[in-house]
Amino acid sequence: MALRGLLIGEARLTLSLIAGALAGELMVRYRVTDRVFRPVERLVRRLKVNPQAISAMTVSVASPRVGAAMLASAHSRGEITQEDAVFGTLCLAFPAYVKRWLVTAPMAAALAGPLGVLYSSVLIFRSAARFLLCLHLLRRRGSGGSSPAVDDPAEGRTATASEGRFLRQGLRSLPLAWIFFGVTYWAMPAVEAWALDNLRWLVSPSGLTVVTSALAHSTASLASAKGALEAGSLSLPGALLALLMGNALGTFTRVLRQNVGYWVGIFPGEVLRPLGIWHLGTLLLFEALSIGLVLLWWGWSR
Repeated sequence: MALRGLLIGEARLTLSLIAGALAGELMVRYRVTDRVFRPVERLVRRLKVNPQAISAMTVSVASPRVGAAMLASAHSRGEITQEDAVFGTLCLAFPAYVKRWLVTAPMAAALAGPLGVLYSSVLIFRSAARFLLCLHLLRRRGSGGSSPAVDDPAEGRTATASEGRFLRQGLRSLPLAWIFFGVTYWAMPAVEAWALDNLRWLVSPSGLTVVTSALAHSTASLASAKGALEAGSLSLPGALLALLMGNALGTFTRVLRQNVGYWVGIFPGEVLRPLGIWHLGTLLLFEALSIGLVLLWWGWSR
């Protein structure tokens, strides 16, 4: 049964990567990024954000992996700096998350009422705050539009588009993505079980149920939190705290499954090391801040 689940997960990962790469190829081929970029070109120049990073953010609405492949391809040709590649890649998560959030937020509100609205609001504001930090770092540490290869944004984007390497890059990264997914699939349940055992000293049984269900699926955790809230075993801030703790506990699993395996296949070590550190560091920073604020609310309301 476990092997079947692993194979299904690997198949979904493969289909997701290929579908995202194809969508990215179509967006670039039909110059969707150019059309989106043109109205904000003056603003981008004023903000000193690398035009290729903006194009990658546009593509990331369809697939952040394709956006990362665009930046990896530009970096390999010397068109962007290491800092552009690192902080540009970090900026790709938010556009894709907004698209997903527009679907999941109404579902969370319908399922858990005010609790679902609060939880969705915390997630989107936390993601937006992280995006603004990463964008600030991209502006401060990146090259902006100063590199010779991107002095003409349209020319730089056409060169990137003409390569048509997104699908090939994605396919080359698949073996490593499969390995990381498999290791995470087998190893992380034991790590999560160990973490849950240690949380028993800090979280009530009802809160622990919510945290545990969050590791399975967000819908399950919202349903569990709503039930505990209506039963009176958890307060509103307590239920929100349990949801955020469950979400944070799954961070390492998400990073290994969704990001690291793919990045290893397309970025060199000089980019991969700071990318991994900044990615995990900023995630944990804003997760800790959100949990800390809700913890203060929970303590004040008791």
